[in-house]
Amino acid sequence: MKWVQITIKTSHEASEAVANQLFEMQSLGVEITEDDKKDTLLTAYFPLDDKINSRVNRLRTFLSKLPTWGIQPNPAKIELKRIESEKWTEAWKANFTPQKVGEKIRIVPTWYEQPINESDIVIRLDPGMAFGTGYHPTTRLALQMLEKSIRPNQIVADVGTGSGILAIAAFKLGAKHIDAIELDPTAIPVAMNNFANNSVSKKITLHEADGLRTVERKYDIIVANILTKAIIPLIPYCRDKLNSDGSLILSGILESEQTDVQETLKENGLECVSVTRQAEDELIWVAMLARFLG
Repeated sequence: MKWVQITIKTSHEASEAVANQLFEMQSLGVEITEDDKKDTLLTAYFPLDDKINSRVNRLRTFLSKLPTWGIQPNPAKIELKRIESEKWTEAWKANFTPQKVGEKIRIVPTWYEQPINESDIVIRLDPGMAFGTGYHPTTRLALQMLEKSIRPNQIVADVGTGSGILAIAAFKLGAKHIDAIELDPTAIPVAMNNFANNSVSKKITLHEADGLRTVERKYDIIVANILTKAIIPLIPYCRDKLNSDGSLILSGILESEQTDVQETLKENGLECVSVTRQAEDELIWVAMLARFLG
């Protein structure tokens, strides 16, 4: 079979929405990189058939609609390249090897067959199958903070679960129950599949919902690896859903946005007690651990 490689050049702000759209269009994996101008490049693969023109038109329409949702997609360029061989699938897989995060967490692609250290906490995922696969700084920061903060038998909420990686990690780190909450319907089947691959489906409840608005219980830990524009309106709900001695873990924050998040925390009776950072080229990503004042 012949394939076409579609590359979309867009903003970091729009990258998650575009990736989800590509998966909704049944792309065989999405690779996310940056160019020398710090634009985000999303590369996806589709069969070279009579549907390719409609796929490209659908992408153009989707990009044109993003500003109406408050997301700027510029430069919003689409490029196509014909692929003559299926060897790209093996080359793509070769880019993803097991990744160690924190002290014990190891993210392992589902196709990886070499033995893993028995003392590791292993999470098996398909890289590129949804936002949050352990290869991006924001996910790694959230995992590291979760590993240091969680205690046995706690109840956890993972807001914006995406691939489900943080929910899976929470269970394997000792949580008693996890509510995994996701607004995007295209991410739901991906998370369900990852829960099944990691044998955690019975311990995680998956909700298709907008943040914490509809959940009933309170939590020992709330973790959210999402964009700052979604974190700030979420914080008041976290205040109401977090136990008095609970912890709030926020990731997906650029260093330039840190002050705004800290001020919102303070306005809601919470204080930032720990900050970690990781650089990605010229960007610096921040994760925060917050608790109630006093």
